[in-house]
Amino acid sequence: MTALPQRPFGQSGESLPTLAMGGGFVRFAGFDRSIATVHRALDLGIRFFDTSVMYRAGASQAILGEALADPARPHFVATKIGYFREARHFRSVEAMHVQLRENLRLLRREAVDLLQVHEADWDHWWSDRTELGPGRLFKLEGSFDFANAPVIQFLREAKSRGLCRHIGITGNHARHLGRVIREVDGLDSVLVAYNYTPLNVTAREHILPFAAAKGMAVIVAGLFTFVNALPKGWATEGSYLGPRSDAQLAALQKLQRDCGIPMAELALRFVAADPRLSTILVGACQPAEIEENVAAFLRGPLPADLHAAIETITRQF
Repeated sequence: MTALPQRPFGQSGESLPTLAMGGGFVRFAGFDRSIATVHRALDLGIRFFDTSVMYRAGASQAILGEALADPARPHFVATKIGYFREARHFRSVEAMHVQLRENLRLLRREAVDLLQVHEADWDHWWSDRTELGPGRLFKLEGSFDFANAPVIQFLREAKSRGLCRHIGITGNHARHLGRVIREVDGLDSVLVAYNYTPLNVTAREHILPFAAAKGMAVIVAGLFTFVNALPKGWATEGSYLGPRSDAQLAALQKLQRDCGIPMAELALRFVAADPRLSTILVGACQPAEIEENVAAFLRGPLPADLHAAIETITRQF
């Protein structure tokens, strides 16, 4: 087994490898191949596996349930609740418990290590406005009783009943997650995607200081999503990108060509250099992909001049 470096998981008293595996299986290679990928991750020292009810329409949880069935291989499982079909269920503790029971059934376990709110930046969790469409963000200047929302009640109940050891929130917008962190006590972790990459480091300002003040673990994901191409129309209007993103990406790609380091490795080694991050999620659908990610991670921080060059690019955001 590879000896991956470990960092404290917030103030939980335990430490986990700094590299973790996300269970999105975006380029799905089939059930058996996905299981082989998880097994290879275990061989390489990865212990943290993150999944969700919406990844592969629940198949991700079934894959992890099969792949992690051997209790002799230590692992840490994080799942999420959310993506309800009816808006009213985002405000129903009963609906959340029903979904969690199905999660646990697919994962073949009585409890998970970490239970998270999926997309805690969505308005549906914090207000009763069912007329809003899915994915609408809550207004940053709005008035919400975050601390007493049904989903926070649910998380606390699940933890007190032994259905999870830790509770946390996830999302894709650092400013919104930062506000939830500031107003809710008792959370153990925050997972943010797309907001700590070579093109966008807003998590540094809007999440890391507040998470540290509350002793929360910080998990980052989505490192590779935008470093090869920008979604059409997002360069100036996207949720995760700024008005200079075209120029940023062009500069990053030139830097990559000049240094010869693969883009995914460049992004991973840049982000991993921040010691305030508890663990970094990377996706993989084939054993070779997780091998490449681990090998890149183990090469350690980028040379100082290369890291500084990326910092210059991020400052354009």
